[in-house]
Amino acid sequence: MIKRLSLLVAAWFAASSALALDVSSPEGGLQALIKMRASLDGREVIADWKVTAFAVVPGQRMRPLFRLDGFNAARMEKQGDGGWRMISREVAYYRDLKTGEVLQRFANPLTGQTDDVLQVVNDPVNVAFPAPTPTGRRVTLEASGDQLVLRQDVPLLYANPVSPKEYPLESTGENYIASEHFTYFARAADVLDDKQVSVPTHYGWTRVGPWLPWMRMGAHAGHILYVGHGAKLSGPEQLDPVVRAYTEKHHPEFMKAPAAWSQPNETSWTYFRKQHPPQAASSPK
Repeated sequence: MIKRLSLLVAAWFAASSALALDVSSPEGGLQALIKMRASLDGREVIADWKVTAFAVVPGQRMRPLFRLDGFNAARMEKQGDGGWRMISREVAYYRDLKTGEVLQRFANPLTGQTDDVLQVVNDPVNVAFPAPTPTGRRVTLEASGDQLVLRQDVPLLYANPVSPKEYPLESTGENYIASEHFTYFARAADVLDDKQVSVPTHYGWTRVGPWLPWMRMGAHAGHILYVGHGAKLSGPEQLDPVVRAYTEKHHPEFMKAPAAWSQPNETSWTYFRKQHPPQAASSPK
């Protein structure tokens, strides 16, 4: 479904047999999402991000904490019922705001303590896109000039893997509460072209989430606001050189998507728990 589809895009759609994808239909909207996020032919796609993380504390001016730069390696698999699966994994690294150095230790201006940094190493990060139905959830695109815009809002609420009982210093509560917001941009002519299986796409990303477990700020009021942007890349050579070099040295398997679908997904919280079992947590640093 398209809100406020521009006359220009409608004209393109009507004028050429090549511009055959009907993104106003449930099937066409889902196909557009797959083309924008990855590729209809199952090829592997790398999407990167460049982010600044801000501390949000009640009564205080927001302050930047660090950068968080990384990428996701993904491929799409079409299912027999018309749905899709995105099979992916991702890494991201906390970096010094001025030097860009990957942080191993972080001097926290909010607490005065210095903490060991645990990078983002999530495998898998898999997503199922159900087959479209007449009454089911639909992909919504909006025209903006010669671009099509796709918004995804992801509110999150589930039991916190880093629970207060087991992690009194690291946990921010019984529940993990956060939200992520993506806004994808691609040329309408590319998305509507039914001959193109993948289209160049840029996106903005915003996330509101709790203090990270490795920061040991569970009882501290406030949260983190992440603001950044990214793009689908033509290949790993387009990655930030620091991010690529660090990954090839420490996590080379993350240069490619996983071989097969698996569950459950990894998050920074489940990964922290694996690296720091409860009996080893909450100890003085």
